[in-house]
Amino acid sequence: MNRSGMTLLELVVALTVTGAALAAGYGAFATMVDQRHRMTAATDDVARAASVRRMLGDWLSAARVGPAGDAPEFRGLDGVAGADADDELTFVTDAVTPLGDAATIVRLFLDRDPVTPETGLTAVLAEWRGTAATRIELEPRAAGLDVRYLSSLLGGDRWLPSWISRSVLPRGVEVHLTSAAGDTLPPLLGLPLTVAVSGGR
Repeated sequence: MNRSGMTLLELVVALTVTGAALAAGYGAFATMVDQRHRMTAATDDVARAASVRRMLGDWLSAARVGPAGDAPEFRGLDGVAGADADDELTFVTDAVTPLGDAATIVRLFLDRDPVTPETGLTAVLAEWRGTAATRIELEPRAAGLDVRYLSSLLGGDRWLPSWISRSVLPRGVEVHLTSAAGDTLPPLLGLPLTVAVSGGR
């Protein structure tokens, strides 16, 4: 006797095969979505790191001292916190900052204070001849800040661990960030940033 249609067993087998195919497709789709999220996060890290490097480079290259020493001094202090470099750098820049295009006092340091909302590499910006001020968290994973200053004042170029002057700028500044043990910085921020300072010697 000829029959058309499917038996119950054939229907169960067809549903099982369809379910297995859907489960495999869903797993592949979930993996693709997860990879997309990871790639987006990595891209955001690279873009943020490039932005921080560019900003620091702009600020440092436009560092200045005032005529007859009327600007705040260029102050680079060498420091250590435990096993990590803990330098601090304060200078006036003519570069554009989040406060605008007026001369701005920039203080770069590692914020280790648990009370403040910022952590890691932080910039405090204040108008030199104004009242506006702000704090910016530049890289929260930074645990060490090592800054060196290129000088040719005493004949020949050499890198110094600190620099304090109201009248003379270094020829260049090198900023090197390190992360805490077990953590990593974005590759662009793990590389030293070397900046030529306009008018430096």
